[in-house]
Amino acid sequence: MKEIRTYLPFNYPVDPAKIVIIPDMDLSYALASTLVEWSPAKQLTSGLAATWKISAENAYSFTLRPNAKWSDGSPITSEEIKRSFERDLKKYPEDMRSLANMLERIECPNQTTITFYLKMPAAQSTFLQKLTEPNYGILKVQPNGEINLSVSTGAFYLSSGSHEELILKRNPNWHNFSDGVAEEVIIRRPSLTMDSQSVLLNDRWPNFIETSSLLSRDLSHSYESSGYQVWRRPIDKVFLFELGKRMRNSQGYALLQFLNAHLDRSTLTEGLSGFTVAHQLFPKGYQLYDLNYQQPKDGEAGESFKKKLDILMSPARVPPHLKHNIEIALKKLGIEANFISLPLQEAFQRREVGNFDLYAGTYGIADPDPEGIMSFYFEGTTPVVPSGTINCVKLLDAARRMTDPVQRVAAMRRIVAEAVRDGYVLPLMHLSTVGIGRDGLDFSKVPLSDESVTWSKIRFK
Repeated sequence: MKEIRTYLPFNYPVDPAKIVIIPDMDLSYALASTLVEWSPAKQLTSGLAATWKISAENAYSFTLRPNAKWSDGSPITSEEIKRSFERDLKKYPEDMRSLANMLERIECPNQTTITFYLKMPAAQSTFLQKLTEPNYGILKVQPNGEINLSVSTGAFYLSSGSHEELILKRNPNWHNFSDGVAEEVIIRRPSLTMDSQSVLLNDRWPNFIETSSLLSRDLSHSYESSGYQVWRRPIDKVFLFELGKRMRNSQGYALLQFLNAHLDRSTLTEGLSGFTVAHQLFPKGYQLYDLNYQQPKDGEAGESFKKKLDILMSPARVPPHLKHNIEIALKKLGIEANFISLPLQEAFQRREVGNFDLYAGTYGIADPDPEGIMSFYFEGTTPVVPSGTINCVKLLDAARRMTDPVQRVAAMRRIVAEAVRDGYVLPLMHLSTVGIGRDGLDFSKVPLSDESVTWSKIRFK
């Protein structure tokens, strides 16, 4: 059987419109298709919509594919798409803030056409790019307002689900369907003691894992020398320190400025592979990378922290070797660390509470849509980068109103640079997404432009 078996710390119940951690994004890509997609060359291309056009100065109209169907074979209608958007906007107003600020209303002239009226000229907006984001995938909304994931627009539908295991089956009516798509994806929740990076070496059940390139040198060598299939993206993640809610004040900003200037990054990365040291949130080659960025000088570096730091983390993102390095690097600065180690989904629930000093973990830095990633970092229920004294969200809203795309990106770049310099967030390393599979899997159809190893593109030997 063409079956993918993996461990994933997923949130349950599953909701493709709510993306907090990378497993949420993987499930969104699997269970819901967007109207517009990115091609492997990162050009806008057709998703559920066959075509689109600017139908009025402030409006985009989309025509659905002639054969657009749900996984149960019923036709997808424009009214159902409208219901999907309206449900997401109502349920997650903070996470959908950037779309809500852009959108005036949605109309359905007929069953195969949907028109979005914007609060700005359509040609000068980033609306098409916004629609490619996985949380805008089209979902089946029932009369009571709840979603039904057993009926899907994505490559798979949810056959069965519980807190411990999800079973996805392929959707033969998916618009990109081919017989090479996995017949089934089985996802199990990892145990608290599981080393998620080395699990393929110790457990015969899974045939695939997705992890980061931040591996110990010994583990990296074990996979490379044992014949495993490896897919490695170019740099697409940042490992960082983020302030907890109780530290989002002048004391916290001063601490991150101090660490930015004085933390010994060579100690932090001792014995690791698959990284580049980071001083900016985005690396070279990304639109939000600032060629003119200057590190804070000693006089601007803030102050150290005298009491023990509570550092929230998940072993899924901070393996033991890295945790040890963080502890040693902080000790060199006279800072003691108390680690609060939780499963990934529980760590993000604790993030929302905010009763810790620093969160240590990884986030994606997706391109080519800078507005979308700015929305993820600066907005939402619990933004990665708080507004602080420079009010990042207000500056971001001003940047969005710029009609010149070059000026718009330059303004966003300045916001990111100032947020780092002012100590709102501290990038430490850039790394990559890595997929590792047993010999029967084939990653040759998974483009290096994908944000993660899209399950629908894994093939079988």
